[in-house]
Amino acid sequence: MSEPQKTPGEDWEEEQRPYIPASPAKRIIAWTAVVYMVILVLLNVYPFFHQGENLYGVFPLMVCPGAVGLFILAVYRLRQGVSAGAKAAMAVLAAACVILFVMGLSDGLPALIAGLGGGHQ
Repeated sequence: MSEPQKTPGEDWEEEQRPYIPASPAKRIIAWTAVVYMVILVLLNVYPFFHQGENLYGVFPLMVCPGAVGLFILAVYRLRQGVSAGAKAAMAVLAAACVILFVMGLSDGLPALIAGLGGGHQ
């Protein structure tokens, strides 16, 4: 007797590996990248709706998503229960990210508001 013929779909189901979700660190980095892509798309589409005029001086705002992502990674790593030296390094990194975020907002937000017409009457 001959063996029953297998369809290509049956072979695939036998070789399928179980689903393993990405680590939290990879997910944090991925969401940070998504935020950067949304910002870049908005910055590239803006001139189409405003007579070809670009937004100037908003570069410091590009630091903010990276600072937030790195802050969340540092806090996640801090809560994992690593050595005392790593905890101190992650605490310093988290504090530096907060400072960097505030600096980025303070430099970029006025330029964004001015570029969007917030100062015109």
